[in-house]
Amino acid sequence: MQFLKYQTVILVLAGVIGLAGCSARGADRKTGSRLIIFLDQTASIDATQRAAWMKEASGLARQLTGGSSVAVYPIHDRTMDAAPLFQADIPAVGDDATSDEALAGHLALVHARDGSRAAIEKGLETGPAVRTDVFSSIDRIQPDTLHRRTVIVYFSDMLNSTPDLNLETPGAIKRPSMGAQIEALARRHYWQPGQLAGDEVYCVLNSIESGHRGPAVDRLTQKAFYDALFQALGARLVSYETHLTGSVFGAAALGGPYVASR
Repeated sequence: MQFLKYQTVILVLAGVIGLAGCSARGADRKTGSRLIIFLDQTASIDATQRAAWMKEASGLARQLTGGSSVAVYPIHDRTMDAAPLFQADIPAVGDDATSDEALAGHLALVHARDGSRAAIEKGLETGPAVRTDVFSSIDRIQPDTLHRRTVIVYFSDMLNSTPDLNLETPGAIKRPSMGAQIEALARRHYWQPGQLAGDEVYCVLNSIESGHRGPAVDRLTQKAFYDALFQALGARLVSYETHLTGSVFGAAALGGPYVASR
């Protein structure tokens, strides 16, 4: 009964913030994809985890193709105000392209792959920030005028620690109150109708080894919260795990069991 009640809250929320049924960005998808990467630069992430994320994120850069774009952003205490670490667009090269157009497309692809990998490596070198503003990352994502498939990948522990909602506090979120908390966040951040409509979200979490303390909010509860949040914004949370498997741009969605850490 509680589950049905919670689902009702989410549906009402979607209507309140004007996001239900908005699928303009999900319709009429064009060839190519848009890749948006967020890197956690806070002090809570150790060097070993950053190195692991570096390998995963570099793999994403290698999957870029013609007609795609890539943007890399930091997550820290000034997520909304920080400049992108890297941005690039790769032109699509048709079968009837001239040799000059084909060369320009190839050079743009090399620039996007190499540039994004370099930005990822530099971005994950250190993490001096003491506060994690995850929610403002959503404010950075603008509609794609080309209506391409949009893939958003977070390399983060996803523990927002701003006054909006501090997930580093035990009991900060509970399933019965998630709908109201998401609605409050939507109003505070002025999230727009259809802001993430049709987008796919992957969260690559930090690994927690045996004997180490888990997060203040357990990951099953975190996953339920972010699943509801992105659903309310029109997106789909595809993965909330400690790793990526396969190709993000492949036909099949990333699979594998969710690894819960308490």
